[in-house]
Amino acid sequence: MNETSFILVVEDDPVLKNLLGHTFAGKYQTLYAADGNEALALYDKFKPAVILLDLMLPIMDGFAVLEALRKRDDEGKTVPVIVVSNLGAPTDKERVMALGANAYLVKAEVDIDEIVAKIGEFLPA
Repeated sequence: MNETSFILVVEDDPVLKNLLGHTFAGKYQTLYAADGNEALALYDKFKPAVILLDLMLPIMDGFAVLEALRKRDDEGKTVPVIVVSNLGAPTDKERVMALGANAYLVKAEVDIDEIVAKIGEFLPA
């Protein structure tokens, strides 16, 4: 069995993607997807241990990605998904949590260290 644990970052903002990449370098094996279709394809290929998921994505939004994962009959049903989004309305948070997200972070309210700490909560020591 492959011992490498991947984190899948689903983010279309190149600045944030770059910042996360620098932060995770040397700490995590990280995969990046810029849209929902790419995210699901990378999930199928690598079975990441944790997914950081933006909601506002081209082609397929994060809501649809999360719904597709949770309807699966494999690890996608339970893989930890941390939503990191600019959408901060209570209705968005409620919808994401009802779809099965494990955590919801609003980009404007968190810093990179908090995102890293949240990831650590879901990865084995």
